[in-house]
Amino acid sequence: MSRSAGAARLRVGYQGGPGAFSETAVLRHFAGKLEEQPTAIGYRDFRSMLEAVSKEELDCALLPVENSIAGSIHESYDLLRTSGLHIVGEEILRIVHCLIGLREVPLGSLKRVYSHPVALAQCREFIRSIPGLEAEVYHDTAEAVRFIRDEGNEAYAAIASERAAELYGLPILRRDIADHRENFTRMVVVAREATLPAEEAAAKTSLIFALPHQKGALARVINLLAERDLNLAKIESRPYPKRPFEYIFYLDFEGSAGDERVAMALSELEEITESLRVLGSYEAAVPR
Repeated sequence: MSRSAGAARLRVGYQGGPGAFSETAVLRHFAGKLEEQPTAIGYRDFRSMLEAVSKEELDCALLPVENSIAGSIHESYDLLRTSGLHIVGEEILRIVHCLIGLREVPLGSLKRVYSHPVALAQCREFIRSIPGLEAEVYHDTAEAVRFIRDEGNEAYAAIASERAAELYGLPILRRDIADHRENFTRMVVVAREATLPAEEAAAKTSLIFALPHQKGALARVINLLAERDLNLAKIESRPYPKRPFEYIFYLDFEGSAGDERVAMALSELEEITESLRVLGSYEAAVPR
């Protein structure tokens, strides 16, 4: 996604406040791709962010879909099904949780630590290692930093990004405190119009499909991809509304819809699925 010379800056949505990990992903994803840095706009929740894309208040948005530790973000998959938007890009961001305080104080003097529930869960062992420290849920990591700054209580801390500490002028008491350091979040760039990646780019294609409720239906899909030498990258199931205990499937595989082999596979998939929607083909990201 690009803008021509003289056009307004790209408006990109993310969930959270300034300093959120998703904001960092926006800045990294578009670094070097545009003449001007995009205007990153934070939203409190995923739904309102995607609605802003649909209403043309945003050009695109970064939507987290899975974390290497916490797993899939089910709300995001449900919104991809209902929003009508397309996936046009991908970013994979390493999540480095930092303990941020009001001032440089001994860790043992802290009484409360605020953050998003996923961040608190990913730092559970570190929190337990500090006697008397209680975890308090906040709706956003970066907003938790602003909260402790405004509260002015030295016994309060937050778990957030290094960028959040810099933005709010607070010290980092301890870096990289997650229980597992190999912590990555995959986000997809969603927009109103579909695009295709460059021919030379390593690409992924994402689908949503429903199947007849009969034995071997899913196996036929997977076998078809294997027969076309297409590598399955991810498969996810979500409840099928109004059909109890049946499921809609989300699937990613390597390759672009612009490739003849992929186009043939998609045509064949239409014949063995009840419904099929290509969410998009886009350049695959690498963890960084």
